[in-house]
Amino acid sequence: MSKNILFVTYKLQSYRIPIFNLIAEDNGINLTVAHSSKRSENKENKFDEVIINFKKIGKFTYYDKEFNELVGQFDAVVCMFYLFNLSFLKLALRRKVKLIFWGIGVRASYNARFDSPTFMNNIRYFLARRSDAMLFYSDYARNKYIKKGIAADKLFVMHNTVEVLPLEKNVVRDNILFIGSLYKQKKIFELLESYKNALGDFDGKPKRLHIIGKGAEFDRIKEWIGKYKLENHIVLHGAIFEEARLKELFSSAIACISPGQAGLSVLKSFGYGVPFITYEHAITGGERLNITNNGNGILFKDFKQLDTIILEIFKDPNKFIKMGDNAKVFYDNHRTPMIMANGFIDAINYVNA
Repeated sequence: MSKNILFVTYKLQSYRIPIFNLIAEDNGINLTVAHSSKRSENKENKFDEVIINFKKIGKFTYYDKEFNELVGQFDAVVCMFYLFNLSFLKLALRRKVKLIFWGIGVRASYNARFDSPTFMNNIRYFLARRSDAMLFYSDYARNKYIKKGIAADKLFVMHNTVEVLPLEKNVVRDNILFIGSLYKQKKIFELLESYKNALGDFDGKPKRLHIIGKGAEFDRIKEWIGKYKLENHIVLHGAIFEEARLKELFSSAIACISPGQAGLSVLKSFGYGVPFITYEHAITGGERLNITNNGNGILFKDFKQLDTIILEIFKDPNKFIKMGDNAKVFYDNHRTPMIMANGFIDAINYVNA
C-alpha cells in the first residue's frame, strides 16, 4: 500500500523538481511538497503541492495551527533540518506521524568553515535522536552522527545533485567557466587577477573565461574587465537559467573555477564532464567533498597557486579534459538524480517498515 508523504520546505527550488518527480514515481509513495513560494508552473509534475506560509519572530519561524492539521493527514513528514523553525522543533518533541529531518547536518555558512565547531551541534544531535530517521547530503555528516552514538540504521544519505541534459560525444572544449552568484565571498576577483596574470605569462592563444551569474559584484566585474581591456578574453554573461544554453557553455569548458565556493555547481560541472577547481576550504554545503584532488578536479591550498593552475590550463588542456572524463564517470556512477531520489525512498521505507 502506498504511503502519503509530506515534504516541507520554505521554497520549491527548480533544481529539486526533477528529484521530487523521481521520488513520486515510486509506487510506494504519494508525495506532497508543502512550501511558501510560488506554485510550480510545470503541469507534468508527479507530486502534489500545498502552499503554506510561515511567520517570523526574530530569527525564528513557525506555522499556524493549519500546519499541524496538514501534517496529521500523512504517514510521514520530511522537514528540512532548520534549527530555527519552531514548528519543526515541536514535531521532534511530540507527534503522531513519522518524522524525518533532511539537511546538511553540520555547520555550513558564508561566514564559517564547513563543520566548524558550534554549540548548535548539540541541538542537531538532540533532534536527530528524536527523529525517526535522518537524511544527509553526504556520507561525511552520516559518519559524524554515528560517532556521536546515533543509530546508524536510521541515518540515510541523499547525495546532493542536479539534473543535466545528455552530453554529446566529441565536444570541443576550449574555454574556462565560472558559474554562480557574484558575491565577494566567491572570490571572483581572485579568479580575475589570476586569469590576468596567466595571460601575461602565456605566449600562445589563451582560453576565454566565461562568467555566468548575477549579483552584487556584477558591475564591478564589468568595470574591471573594461579597465584592463580584457573584453576579448572575458565574457560576462549575466544569469542564465535555460539548461540547453548552460549545456552549451559547459560542453565547451575545459574547467570550471570557483575559488571561494563549491556548491551544486560542482555536480553540474561533473554532469557535463568538467573538472571543478576551488580552494580546499571553500564555502560548501558538502559538495566540495565530491572533489578528488587531481582526479576529477583540483583543491588548491593557496590562492597564489591559481595563477599556475590557469596557466597550466592554457598550456596543457588535455590534462584537465581527462579530469573531466573522470568527473563524468563519477557523476554517472554515484551522483545522478535517481541515486539521490533512492536515498529519500530508502528512508521512507525504513520509517514505514
